[in-house]
Amino acid sequence: MPVFLQKLARLPRYYFLRVKRLKGDPEYLARGFAVGVFMGNLPFVPQTLLLIPLTITLKASTVAGIISSVIVNNPFTVTFQYYLAWRIGIFILPGEGSRDELHMMMRTVAEKGLISGLGEIGRVGFDTLLALQVGGAAMGVTMAAASYYPALVFFRKLRERKRRKQMLNNKQP
Repeated sequence: MPVFLQKLARLPRYYFLRVKRLKGDPEYLARGFAVGVFMGNLPFVPQTLLLIPLTITLKASTVAGIISSVIVNNPFTVTFQYYLAWRIGIFILPGEGSRDELHMMMRTVAEKGLISGLGEIGRVGFDTLLALQVGGAAMGVTMAAASYYPALVFFRKLRERKRRKQMLNNKQP
């Protein structure tokens, strides 16, 4: 197996270990995770720049938010995610956004990259961008609400496991 594919296959474990090693109150970490999931669903926003003040305001873990945002919005999921956000956006705002404009924008991002394609993205119709943002926000709220409780359970179990391990280590002479 090529080295690139080996590294790619290890990414899920890497992010799992990063999440597992976070320190803090389970509610604090779960809130940060949910905020990151929400922000990861918003297209074309400097997510990290908005995520940091949002996590501070909501008293949530910024690191958990950044990690979950990267898990949700990454090069492997972004095309499907933007398409789904656009479909949800045109469902919420009927008649907004053109399929041709969306395809042109996605092709530009794929060919030039997000940073280089920003000029072209700016030329895309306002209706399409509005549909993407509204659809992304709707997906973000839904996914954040759905991710909070499992993250809370995960962090609580993790904390309990650490507490038991610490108690066992303290009992041994």
